[in-house]
Amino acid sequence: MPRKVRSRRAFILPIVGALLCIFLSAFTFSQYASARYAQPGTLTASSHKRPHPTATPIHKHTPTPVITPTVGVTATVGVTATVGTTPTVGVTPTVGTTPTPGTQSVQVFVEPTAGEQPILSAINSAQKSVWLEIYLMSDNNVIQALENAAKRGLDVRVMLEPHPFGGGSPQATIDALNAAGAKAQDSNSVFTYTHEKGMIIDGTTAFIMTSNFTNSAIATGKNREYDIIDTTPQDVQGTINIFNADWNRTTEHVADPNLVISPDNSRNDFVAFINGAKTSLLIEAEEMQDTTVEQAITSAAQRGVNVEVILPTPSGGTDSNAAGIAVIKAGGAQVKEDGQLYMHAKMMVADGSNAYVGSINISTNSFDNNRELGVLFTDAGVISTLQQTFQSDWGVSQTQIWGFF
Repeated sequence: MPRKVRSRRAFILPIVGALLCIFLSAFTFSQYASARYAQPGTLTASSHKRPHPTATPIHKHTPTPVITPTVGVTATVGVTATVGTTPTVGVTPTVGTTPTPGTQSVQVFVEPTAGEQPILSAINSAQKSVWLEIYLMSDNNVIQALENAAKRGLDVRVMLEPHPFGGGSPQATIDALNAAGAKAQDSNSVFTYTHEKGMIIDGTTAFIMTSNFTNSAIATGKNREYDIIDTTPQDVQGTINIFNADWNRTTEHVADPNLVISPDNSRNDFVAFINGAKTSLLIEAEEMQDTTVEQAITSAAQRGVNVEVILPTPSGGTDSNAAGIAVIKAGGAQVKEDGQLYMHAKMMVADGSNAYVGSINISTNSFDNNRELGVLFTDAGVISTLQQTFQSDWGVSQTQIWGFF
């Protein structure tokens, strides 16, 4: 009996020992596996519940900054917006801005180079009205354009000088315009001559010119002329006021300092303009026949201003400007006469920065008795054109050769 018990123990003990070995081996292996698979950068069961500390959060945290596109952004106050942006208060857009009060918008075309086209284009493209107050008009193409404008329903009004110097009458032209539906009449007889050359298109654009609408001025290329296109509201309104006053035979009231008007302020404006010159004074004129302005030119030359004057070469044996030329030359002004073109221009440039263009001659009658209109301006581009044209004319002109006869 005891021998059997021992044999059973001998059998059981090895089995128990083997089981203990297996258990210990399994335990050791599980610890080793846990340590191995918990290394950083590997996925564990818990890694799906708790992101690794170095990972960038994607959801439920501070969002990634959004880059705002340049085009279409709203500019902040005081910052110049880029193309396509909507400027806020305080941002001044560059393109399409409205000119500030007091600024001018002027252009120039020069005859005989420009010809009839600027005038014809203005009349033909008018949408509402064409108002014209002018000394002479004999160019058939311009007359036809005015008749056509009236026929298509525009408000066409024309005033012509009834008794121009040298004779002639505009009555046939006035009758033809009225027959076409325009309103045409003599200019105001209160003036010795209505020598103005002014046209208003659609109430928004004023032509302030030295040109008559004649063949020699704009068609055949014989005259030197300067014609200003002015869209400055106050200049246009002043020109309208003059036209209405003359049309209705009343007195005009114009407070625009840019406009030079006879017989109102032209003499004073000419003298002030010349007196204001500091270094240079260029003048192209048809006449030099007023003692007050001649003295102002002389004074300018005597104080060191470089004065250059171009006048027309006379066609007869007597130079009607000879006395005036003698006065300003004695004071130091340089004078030439243009024999290539007829110098019908009335233009001045002072110091390369201030200019005058208009219908006013340097004559007592023009200042005191006529209806005349001119404009003062400082536009650099227009002045550059005036100076370049003057220098071209100066190069082909000659010193006075007629003297007194």
